[in-house]
Amino acid sequence: MDNKREEKALFEFKHAVEDIMQLLRKSTEADTVYMYWVNRTRGQFVLETSSTILPNVMFKDRIAFEEYYLDSFKEIENVIQLKVEEDFSVTDLTHYHDHVPVRFLTLIPFINNGETVAVTVVETEFQINQTDYDDVISAYRNALLNLLNTYLELTDLYENEKEWKKYDESLEKITPKLHKAEALKVMAEEIQKLLRSGGVTVIARGMDSWCSIMRSLKSPDYPMLGLLMEEKSVAYDALQKGRDVFAIHFNQNPKRISRAEENTDGATYAIPIMIHDRRHAVVLAYDKNPLTFKDSVKHKIKNLVRTASLSIQVNQGKVDVDKDILTSEYGSFIPEVWERTLATQIERAGKTGERTWFGFVTINHLQELRSRLRLEDLKRLQRVVVNLLNPGRNGSSGIVGFNSDYIYPVLITGKDDQLCEKWISSVDSKLEKPVELLGGPKVDLSLTYGMIEIEPDSGDLHDQIKKAKRELSDSLKGNQTRSASNF
Repeated sequence: MDNKREEKALFEFKHAVEDIMQLLRKSTEADTVYMYWVNRTRGQFVLETSSTILPNVMFKDRIAFEEYYLDSFKEIENVIQLKVEEDFSVTDLTHYHDHVPVRFLTLIPFINNGETVAVTVVETEFQINQTDYDDVISAYRNALLNLLNTYLELTDLYENEKEWKKYDESLEKITPKLHKAEALKVMAEEIQKLLRSGGVTVIARGMDSWCSIMRSLKSPDYPMLGLLMEEKSVAYDALQKGRDVFAIHFNQNPKRISRAEENTDGATYAIPIMIHDRRHAVVLAYDKNPLTFKDSVKHKIKNLVRTASLSIQVNQGKVDVDKDILTSEYGSFIPEVWERTLATQIERAGKTGERTWFGFVTINHLQELRSRLRLEDLKRLQRVVVNLLNPGRNGSSGIVGFNSDYIYPVLITGKDDQLCEKWISSVDSKLEKPVELLGGPKVDLSLTYGMIEIEPDSGDLHDQIKKAKRELSDSLKGNQTRSASNF
């Protein structure tokens, strides 16, 4: 939908709410009726619309909880009636100037996901008999609840042949000829084209956790890369159910991935990536405007994900139950994944408030460990190191990749300019004591880091990888020099 049509749809949605409000006022013979959204994140009541026959009424668009009488009633779950000067002071009705003619208030809550997200107030001079107006109030609540979905369906009429042609072209770009990581990347970019003010994130299992590993180029900085998935999130819900899940976010809930994420607003559509009936990833498409997710758009997103799943499945063959298709045997993400994610971050550098660090980490005194440990223990050691390096378990966000045995590419993102140093300090603090290998011996371990910050216009993917390898090499030489001087 183009900008003008989207604006028209939004305008008509707002206008419909105003019409419903006016009908409520007339059907209840009220003097004034108004609706405030309950924004708990900002601690404010936000005016949606109002209708009145009185000349001395003026509402504030936004008002702090503690400054308005509704603060005491923002958690109500059922319709209640209040009487002026008995339940609250007449001076609390600050939207009136001079004389306050009403004596009774009927409060109607709007409940979503078990939480009161809006309150409608019906103000009258005489007390309303709730029994007489049960049908009116019930009809109003149902209309308000269903209005959004109704408009999502109505805006399907704006779809045209050109949009469906573009959709067909998007499907044709995802083919079995693509590497599985490239299929996910192409899918994310094609879904992004359907979202005007949102983004696409792919979540997969790796580093002994489920985390966000890939984003579309135009995605916002949130949710962050490497964010660890938690229960009660939209992503978790989709994985548990094994089917698509749609959620509208009220007051920053439900979370898309984790409680650590920021700016959870608008709506999210989550679809699992199914390979031979097993869930290997989940795709999140999100947008600030819930109206974006019309049935036709959901259909397109779901089919793009399904096409990517089938394209991967054709080349994948049978996968063991305990095997992840995007990781090495040590749980680190394969080069095709982390290289594409790094390439996206390089292209985004300087265009958002997010900063990115990339580099390689290796184990010190490797020859000594190789001579002392059995092959099985060396493999366990590599998995332990991957988990130790996991940025999400060290107060940061990012992913650990596979390059070669004992060489670990690490990508870290965030807004804190000290984030990389804090991550290194956190990892090193865990190595102050010997590391215990599962079913094996304890090992004294130390690491060398070669990390660089990705700057705007500082080279492409291969340039950055070369710089990081050079940084690691210089760090290793520095360690040798220090060891020789100490000796």
